[in-house]
Amino acid sequence: METKSKKIDTTDKGSIRNKILSAAVRIIVSAVILYFVFSLVTWDNIVSAYRSADGRYIFLGGCLLAANLGIRTLKWRIMLHSVKRKPAFKESFGSVMLGISLGSFTPGEVGEFAGRALHISDAKKSHLVGLALLDKAQIFVVTFAAGAISLVCLFFNNVIIIAALSCLIAFLSYAFFLRMDMLAKIGHRLNSSFFKRPWLTRVLDGFTLLKPKQLLSTLICTVTFHFILVIQMCLFIHAFEDISFLEAFAGTSAMMFVKSCLPISLGDLGIREAGSVFFFSKFGVSQAAALNASLLLFVINVLIPSVCGIVFLKNQHAAAWTSFRKLLSKPKDKSV
Repeated sequence: METKSKKIDTTDKGSIRNKILSAAVRIIVSAVILYFVFSLVTWDNIVSAYRSADGRYIFLGGCLLAANLGIRTLKWRIMLHSVKRKPAFKESFGSVMLGISLGSFTPGEVGEFAGRALHISDAKKSHLVGLALLDKAQIFVVTFAAGAISLVCLFFNNVIIIAALSCLIAFLSYAFFLRMDMLAKIGHRLNSSFFKRPWLTRVLDGFTLLKPKQLLSTLICTVTFHFILVIQMCLFIHAFEDISFLEAFAGTSAMMFVKSCLPISLGDLGIREAGSVFFFSKFGVSQAAALNASLLLFVINVLIPSVCGIVFLKNQHAAAWTSFRKLLSKPKDKSV
């Protein structure tokens, strides 16, 4: 018994040490990238840009946080219908907020999966984690499609080539979005051949729970969520300089695409700002305006929800860790 207890203690200490090290690395990466980005823009330009900013656009962009969280909650509630009857909007909202809070401070935002699963009752935790993973995959597909089309428009001049590649990307992304159950099949084969983890099989089952009508609804929600981000970024840049909606769409989509492909910093700090400065410069937006707009996007869409989401933790932070560990174990109870 003592030997087992010592092994568990050693495992826990090693896990905690790895988490601290991972968080430290992400903070350092964020700091280094931010230092590089800020070195491109003088503090005087940043401060003067804020002083001359039109606060009305910043206010409107901030108000869209409600729409941002609302569409994410609506989508999550649609997904929850596949694992429980009549999920409450309040419960869905708490799950989303807790997921954002835990995900913002964990590597690769893996804490979001545990946070979402923790706040939902009367449903298999493995299926909830699978649905949360599916939600992330759907967002990435839409972000990839919009970002890839934006990059094509940025780096190609031939209208025919742009139209052809854009249509191809849109069609393939749409087809892949509706057939994400293929990921589960591939995952099951890889798991049975190499990993052999029972919990992974149960999580992957979450990819097959949505019906075609629910998939279409989640597609609409995901696309709407992306457009809300674009509108927010357009408003934030408008607070400093003029920009058209199409330019804002291209710049934001490309920025979000790069950010999604490089989840190496804390809260994506640095990656998002570097992408914003680079891509919006293609449309003549000053570095100070692009940097300020991306920082506003971070504060309103990430920092504020993360802090507010802590309210939903209450005294359940220990239960979150226990629940997530239980999922990764080999329980005999089929209710997990």
